[in-house]
Amino acid sequence: MKGIISSHSALHAYQRQTAVDPVSVPQTPPTSESGGSSTSIRAARVSISAEARALAAGQSTIDQAKVERLRQSIEAGGLKFDSQLIAQRMIDQGE
Repeated sequence: MKGIISSHSALHAYQRQTAVDPVSVPQTPPTSESGGSSTSIRAARVSISAEARALAAGQSTIDQAKVERLRQSIEAGGLKFDSQLIAQRMIDQGE
């Protein structure tokens, strides 16, 4: 059975594939052989906020006590929303 699998054309094609470099390794872009312009790689600068770092570390910035108070107030019918006002404010923020 092993001989059948090792002689399959798909397996040979797979074995001939070029290995993919890891993402962390920078690669030099190919240049044009015709003497034209070459491609350059530009690095991006990324800034991560303290809140994003806290979330990534599993630290929640959500006030669970406040969430629970609001949940109870909504369930009891004590918290009313003006849908027209909410819609208008959403439109105003989009402008």
